[in-house]
Order: sequence, then C-alpha cells, then structure tokens
Amino acid sequence: MKAIAMRIAGIGRYLPQRVVTSDELARLCNVPAGWIEEHAGVSERRWASRELGETNASMGARAALEALAAAGVDAADVDCLIYASATAQQLIPDTSVYVLRELGLADAGITCLSIHSSCLSFVSALDAAACRLASGRNERILVVSSEINSIGLNFREPESAALFGDGAAAVL
Repeated sequence: MKAIAMRIAGIGRYLPQRVVTSDELARLCNVPAGWIEEHAGVSERRWASRELGETNASMGARAALEALAAAGVDAADVDCLIYASATAQQLIPDTSVYVLRELGLADAGITCLSIHSSCLSFVSALDAAACRLASGRNERILVVSSEINSIGLNFREPESAALFGDGAAAVL
C-alpha cells in the first residue's frame, strides 16, 4: 500500500462539563468501590449533558473551532468536513450538517459526509481525507469526531460500561 502525504495543521478537543468518577459509575454498575478503576484503569470520565446544550454537533463544533484556531484558518476556508462517529446525533440528515450549522456554515456549500465505523471512525476519516487531498478534490479538510457513548451504556455489564465516556476531537 502506498503512503499518502498529508499534514495536520491544527488539533482541537472538547470535554463535556460533567465529570463522572469511577466510584459514581461503580454505584450505577452495582460493583464495589474501586472495582472500576482497578479493572479499567480510569478514575474519571466525562458525560455530555443535554441540559447544558452538549450534543454531538455542539461538542464537535467546539473541537473544530479549537483546531481551526490552532491552524490559524477561518472556518469559511474549509472545503470539506468529514464527521467520524459511532454515535450519530441522528441518522437523517446526518450529524455532519449539524456540525456545519454550529460553525455558522450551513449555507456555505461545503462538502460534508460522515463515516460511522465504530472505534475506527476517526482513523477511517483520516484515510478518506488523505485520499481526497491526494486526488486534488479538496485542499482543507476538517475531520470531526464526537461521541456520546454514555447514552448506550449497559450498567449490568461493568466491564464495558467502565470504558466509555463522551467527548469530541477535531483536526484540520
């Protein structure tokens, strides 16, 4: 396989405001205090709050704005947005258009698409971005990943519930 050159110009992230400790999660999972941290190695994670306006799109847009600022690029100069997630805000229309709207680019005519391949979504989106750049189709691609895994946790399975939190990341 031939390598495709690309450069990451800016990185951004967003963490939800609500901090959930492993002890709090242990109570929800009905396991002893300390069990979650011992088995997962995680002392705290973040969970999004709709009451605070934290959605997949809003978290993704906040991460995107940080990546754009780090790169010194205006959002209007992006010509493609690839949204990468296992937990879409909704299916139709897809979350990518909502991220554009949060960025104030709903009417900008920017190509947007989504890749939903579970844990590999972000890596798959980077690969798609590299291919689009190599083909000359795009010049500045914003890859945004935003996950709200907390809505699907099964507290009767602490082994998996202990692993997932919420947050967003973006690269230009």
